[in-house]
Amino acid sequence: MTLLQPAPAARRTTTLTEQPRAFRDGLSAMVTSVCVITTAVDGHRHGFTANSVTSVSMDPPLVLVCLADTAECHDAFWATDSVAVNVLADDQAHLSTVFATRGADKFAAATFHAGATGAPVLEGATLTLEGRVHERTTAGDHTMILVEVTAVAQGDRTPLTYQGRRFRRLLPTEE
Repeated sequence: MTLLQPAPAARRTTTLTEQPRAFRDGLSAMVTSVCVITTAVDGHRHGFTANSVTSVSMDPPLVLVCLADTAECHDAFWATDSVAVNVLADDQAHLSTVFATRGADKFAAATFHAGATGAPVLEGATLTLEGRVHERTTAGDHTMILVEVTAVAQGDRTPLTYQGRRFRRLLPTEE
């Protein structure tokens, strides 16, 4: 019979009451893709940087994008019907910074074209998922946007990743 052993001393569990930043610090250990989420509303383009993009369903094909309620572009994403999820390539880290900066001239930093849904599509992205908003809901201090994917453009570039509050590049491992 195997008994549960206590966690190693180097791995300390804390409550959020003791250390409110523990949740954010813990999540920073996760490796995520880096995406620029875009839309167009009334002829104006809007976008933000996200690493909180998740596959939800294959039938229908849904992805989840989360946007802070305080984001400069929140109203546009609340009103839009179409969205593009642009997964950045490993040489596009500067776009992550630009699209995360309030007041920046975001679309001057790279070349975009209107995709099949009308949302701006980033040239050179590793992957672009275009779709229609399926549903929105508020969760805590974010809006969750479910996007039903209608078009996929996949390139052969290496994606940019983020972990430990730093951009990272993927390296193949030996199998």
